[in-house]
Amino acid sequence: MSKSQETALIKLFFGLCVTAALLLPETALAAPWDSTATKILDIFTGGLTRTFAIIAVIASGIAAIAGKLSWDWTIKIVVGIVLIFGSASIVDYVIAGASA
Repeated sequence: MSKSQETALIKLFFGLCVTAALLLPETALAAPWDSTATKILDIFTGGLTRTFAIIAVIASGIAAIAGKLSWDWTIKIVVGIVLIFGSASIVDYVIAGASA
């Protein structure tokens, strides 16, 4: 093994060690980010957002029936709302399937 290959291997090993250390929750300071992410999830799936989603579905349905909005847009609105509110369940389902 040449000197440059040894140096490259040492750098790779050092980089992997640093990456592994940073992935530890204590080192990465994951707790503040975890609580922030939970707050953001609560904002997107909270009561006020749910009320706006219900109003959006009602309004788009009425507009589509009246011919003011295409059914294509109405379906996109409903699918978007389903993805926003169902995202936590979808991720939990995927994680459960991957760990089985």
